[in-house]
Parts: sequence; C-alpha cells; structure tokens
Amino acid sequence: MGSPASAWTIDRLASHAGMTVRNVRAHASRGLLPPPRMQGRTGFYGAEHLARLELITHLQSEGFSLAAIERLVEATPNQTAERALSQYLEMLMPWQAEPPVDMAREEFTSWIGVEQSDFDLLVGAGLVEDRGDGEIRVHSPGMVRAGAEAVRLRMPLEELLRTRRMVLEHVTDVADNFVDLFRRTVWRDFVEDGLPADRFDEIRDVVGKLQPVAAQTVISAFRETMPRAVGDLVREASAILGDDERPDRP
Repeated sequence: MGSPASAWTIDRLASHAGMTVRNVRAHASRGLLPPPRMQGRTGFYGAEHLARLELITHLQSEGFSLAAIERLVEATPNQTAERALSQYLEMLMPWQAEPPVDMAREEFTSWIGVEQSDFDLLVGAGLVEDRGDGEIRVHSPGMVRAGAEAVRLRMPLEELLRTRRMVLEHVTDVADNFVDLFRRTVWRDFVEDGLPADRFDEIRDVVGKLQPVAAQTVISAFRETMPRAVGDLVREASAILGDDERPDRP
C-alpha cells in the first residue's frame, strides 16, 4: 500500500507532482505552498499541497511566471490561493482551443471518408496524430470536419491545408491586436490598481465577451469581402464567355 496522502515527505510530494525537490522548495520559499504538518523536524505534505503544485504548473503552462503567480496570491488575501489562482484559469476558459478527440483509425476513416494519402497530409499538418495500435487523436475536430466537407466539394486537401496556414497567420494577427488592445486598456488599469479581488468578475466578464466580439469582427469582415471576391470570379467568367473575338469560339 502507498503512503497516505497526508503523510508525504517533500521527496514524495515532488515525485507525485513530477518535479524536483529543488522546485518544490523554491515554490515553498515564495509562499506559494502552505506550510507542511510538522512531526519533530520532518515536514509532511498532503493532497492540498499536490493540488497547489498542479495548479501552479497549469498556470505556468498558460504563460504565467512564478513572480506573477506569487503576485496573484498576495493580491487576494481574503481568498484561498486555490480560489485566487483558479479564477485566472477560469478567465482563460473562453479562449481554450477545441479539445482533441481520440478514436479508432477505422472510425475516423468512416467518419470523414479520407483516402490514405489525405490521412497522411492531415498527420503532416498536425491535425491528426497517429498514436499507434490503430488509435488516433484528432486535433481541432471542427476544422477537420470542415476540411472534409470541402474535400467532398472536390477541393484538393493539399490546397485547403495551404489556405488554412494562411488563415491562421492572419487570424493570429487579429488575435494579437485584440489582446493588445485589452492589455493597454482594461487589463493595465486592473494591474495598476493592484489586481483587486472585487474587480475580478468585471475583468472576467470583459475577457469572456471579447471572444465573441473578435469572432464576429472576423466573420463580418469575411462577409464583407467574400461577395467582392465572388463577384470578381463571376465577372471573369462573363468576360470569357462574352469574348466573341476569341479564335476558338464558333
């Protein structure tokens, strides 16, 4: 039987958290971990310490520095650290990427109807991950489904993937501009005020509403420009069909 979750040494805690003892000590010295339960000169840690380390690791994966995490904890003395840090993860939730879907290779083939060559292209583009033993992981399932529908409309997958790369580049610029606008206005004021806990719901509300605003901006711009592009295509066809001087026309 393993040791109870309330009686881990720091070595055991570090092992469970997948980090070094040195890192755990560094987090503790910053005040990011609650003090251990002491028995003599030995400190023992529990599930709450592991949960805190996992939360810190998650925040770091989202781009938060340790100094920023420490500041967030200090700025919310009337809340538990878990609640304070979780709030900032909640703030990011509307912006999380579409979760991947795991399925059998055979199921994917029948679901999307791709040839082997198409499957290889999707793997090369990072949209599908071959996990072995007949299992795959589909990243951005919505985008993959949209691509499959375009292929059924007789559009070459290779060209669609090239278009996807171009779209991602432009959308990245749009996202960066929206976030920069938020950073220079609402977020800057929030930080300069010391990250007050009583304004957190306001900030979270702004972040949550920013996503549909940005998405609607992109969609509206596309609707505004697409008719022009299609119109150019129709005019080009009309010019060809109306060119009576072409030598190959009867």
